[in-house]
Amino acid sequence: MRTEHALRRWARDARLDWVTGGLVVTFVVLRLVATIGRAIAVFNDTESYFDFRLWGSVRFPVVTAFYALVGDHRAITTLQAVVGVLAWSAAAIVAASVLERRAVRYGFVAVVLALGLTPPVTTLDAALLSESVAISLTVLLVAAVLRFACRPTRSMAIGVLVVGVVWALARQNHAFLLVGAAVVLAALGAGRGDRRLAWPLAGGLLAVALLGVALASSTTQIQEYNTAQILVRRVLPDDAREQWFLDRGMPANGDALLLPPYENRFGDPAVELQEDPGFGPWLRDRFPRTYARYLATHPGYALGTPFGAEGALTPLAVGTAGYGSARRVVPEPVETIFWPQTTTERRLVGALALGILVAGAVAAVRSRGARRALAGAGGVTLVVVGNVVFVTHTAGWEYERLLVPSGAGLRFALVWLLAAVAGGVSAPPATAGPDPARRRRGDARSGPAATPAPRTAPDRGSPDSSATTTAGPPSA
Repeated sequence: MRTEHALRRWARDARLDWVTGGLVVTFVVLRLVATIGRAIAVFNDTESYFDFRLWGSVRFPVVTAFYALVGDHRAITTLQAVVGVLAWSAAAIVAASVLERRAVRYGFVAVVLALGLTPPVTTLDAALLSESVAISLTVLLVAAVLRFACRPTRSMAIGVLVVGVVWALARQNHAFLLVGAAVVLAALGAGRGDRRLAWPLAGGLLAVALLGVALASSTTQIQEYNTAQILVRRVLPDDAREQWFLDRGMPANGDALLLPPYENRFGDPAVELQEDPGFGPWLRDRFPRTYARYLATHPGYALGTPFGAEGALTPLAVGTAGYGSARRVVPEPVETIFWPQTTTERRLVGALALGILVAGAVAAVRSRGARRALAGAGGVTLVVVGNVVFVTHTAGWEYERLLVPSGAGLRFALVWLLAAVAGGVSAPPATAGPDPARRRRGDARSGPAATPAPRTAPDRGSPDSSATTTAGPPSA
């Protein structure tokens, strides 16, 4: 009986009804049709995802534990699709629950679930890489953050922290991103009414992030390969930039440097530079701090490159369907709206995204609910922009693959912000502030003396009216 009551309360709080349920069921069927049984994509680094170790592993423990425990490739890709189904469905329901207008709520659920059916998302279910799990966890974390921004309750803070822990321990760059996310959360939650929950949550996320950074530091293999990629892609093709590094000790006579040009050679030039006896030691010991010095002394390059032709912003916009396979289950125009390929399409979609943020800012001037919505979606946007800069300066290529999780999370947040502007956001529950019982006790002790009310006999057929008015709504 108690379980049934809890389920009904949860369904009421989540605003579940037959229409929302129908949209979710349709999504489940289409997502499984798109991905189940497709050819499995295996890559050179796939084997590293089966090496589960808490310390010293190239990959982070959430994905490696999952892969090592399941073992079978077909079972893994099937479970990745199932995890995607559950994560996207839960994320849509959680984020939609704070939207006031029913029609807008339905529209939001339909649109974000359509995003979860686009090829850049579904094809990665068939790939033995960390991207599928990362996408699922990212949209779930974004949904939890958006709801927490509007309903800053203790239960939602715990939810954000739990999802954040799993998310941070799924991929190395997630741990670094969580540092920025914790800072953004602390800044946006600095208001008097929110800091009681936002600051402890930010502190918890920061602790998790530092744990992830420590795990990432237990091996330098990925860092060394990425720095070699940056050297190949950014330094050696540019004469002025190459001379700057030569003037600061970069070897000029390694065997790998005598094999021109890199883009027309067989093999991986980054690996060749790592293994070169004359170049490898400098690359491992000196290049990271030399490159950091270059970024610090060339702010135009550091800030402009991520958003130019060589940076990760364009891959964030276009996505990729090249790492797996899936059946197409949404019309091509839907895919184009979410993942524009041509320059004209990207400009139009970029203008739409900017327009959503501007509309959110305008609405925030007039509505507290809109301010909370803008804070949530704006915080997600800031973290994604930071990830664009981070990926640009820490990885040499495969930006499309690395940015798909962030791209999906950003699109989820922007669609939600548009729905929040159009449909309104419900006010936080009364219990989001101090505990009502504690507040009543404090008022009884220190409040000003009040004129006693006339003593009347309570209605025997109903609860005491004073208890009814002070109890407040149930915690969300």
